[in-house]
Amino acid sequence: MSQSRVEVQDYIDDLEEDAEEIGEQARQFFSSLDTEKKRVRASIMSNKKSQKTFWVDPEGALRDTQRDLKRQYESWYTRSENLVAEYLPGRLDEFEEARSEIKEYFDLDKPSAGRGWENAFNGFVDLFDEQRHILNSVPGRIESATLEAWQQISRRVEKEEIQQARELFDEDFVRSSGVVAAVALERHLLTLCENSEEVEEYEPNHGISRLAQTLHEADVIEKTTWNDLKALASIRETCAHAEEPKKPAVRRLINDSEDFIRRNPLH
Repeated sequence: MSQSRVEVQDYIDDLEEDAEEIGEQARQFFSSLDTEKKRVRASIMSNKKSQKTFWVDPEGALRDTQRDLKRQYESWYTRSENLVAEYLPGRLDEFEEARSEIKEYFDLDKPSAGRGWENAFNGFVDLFDEQRHILNSVPGRIESATLEAWQQISRRVEKEEIQQARELFDEDFVRSSGVVAAVALERHLLTLCENSEEVEEYEPNHGISRLAQTLHEADVIEKTTWNDLKALASIRETCAHAEEPKKPAVRRLINDSEDFIRRNPLH
């Protein structure tokens, strides 16, 4: 199952609509139950008897409601379990355990008749809400996994670009090496802006200086780092001019870009 976050969210929205219907049907079922009192032995070691409240077995229309409730819930569970197993396998046991208890509620094995139908219904709701909360965590997990994959790709590309810049520099392609190193730095700054909750606005086409300013204004980087990045932006500009850039400056651009990327990892 490989689906986008939007597709999964739409699917979960449909499941939530079904869950609302199941909740209403469960209320109807539990509120329609009758109870009866029977005298039973207090223990196997005693002949004393005491009154105890039991559920009256559902019959007729109420029995049909019980069956339909079980059927609808099992359909919801099967579709939901697939998503939990795929995206949140660590919570699958918890999801399955809640189902086992819910089945006991529907069979009237779990809830105490003596505490009334509302207590039984609320016990079911607590378990069902637990499952729904797990299910609604799936889109966030997909987003997190997607971001993690993107960051891994970005880190690999940046590393390769810095390596390429060094190779170009060693072969005396000074201007080209500076451009490649600057691209790696710009990519990293852009990704930092994308990941930061503090950054409210930025443009993907901004260069080193503007991106660094944005990060500084959002308190993501300190003023000293901002000034260092502005200096690297100036070196990057010289690589775009007709005059050949100075090798020590480009060497600094490569080294400092690599150092900044290393000291400011993507999260």
